[in-house]
Order: sequence, then C-alpha cells, then structure tokens
Amino acid sequence: MRKKLEGNGMWESSRMMLPEHKDRINRHNKELDIKRMPILDEQKLEIINNTLREAFEGRQEIALTLFHPTQSYTVIGYISKFDVLNQRIWMGQKWINLSEIIDCK
Repeated sequence: MRKKLEGNGMWESSRMMLPEHKDRINRHNKELDIKRMPILDEQKLEIINNTLREAFEGRQEIALTLFHPTQSYTVIGYISKFDVLNQRIWMGQKWINLSEIIDCK
C-alpha cells in the first residue's frame, strides 16, 4: 500500500484527457494567437486615404493589406465604388471596410 501513495502513485495509472478538456486547450491556444488591431497614426491614415483616392481616380490596381485577428492578408484589385457614408469600398466582388485597411501600395 505504501508504494501507491509515494510520488504520484495513485494517480499515475489514471491519467487521461476528456474530449472537452482537449477542445478547451485547443481553443485556448488559438486565443493566444489572436492579434489586436494596430492603431494607425494620422500620417499613416492620410497616406492610405490619398493612395485609395489616387487608385480610384486613376483606375489603377492597388494592393491592400487587411487586418484579421489571426493573420493579416493582402487583396489586390481595382476600386470600383466608394461608399463614403458607410466608410467602405467595393473591390473585386466584396465590400471592404476602411477600418480594416492597415496598409496599401
């Protein structure tokens, strides 16, 4: 009986992980990868706005870097419409909110 109580004795043979625990651990690890939206200063916002306007007026292709909590991504295309009221642009086949844009070229 004494050997079972030494170290981790009694619990050593009963280690297991429930599916609920495994799911929670996986969710927790994904939450650690979540990033926060960078705060852009006035100068960067002005550069982005000017680049968007020039690309729209000149019908030029533009590459936008969009924020996503897990991984930022780039969209390349032409701006077809500006929706000033809702602060978004039509590019390709979807609306892009101006607040999602973190860089453009």
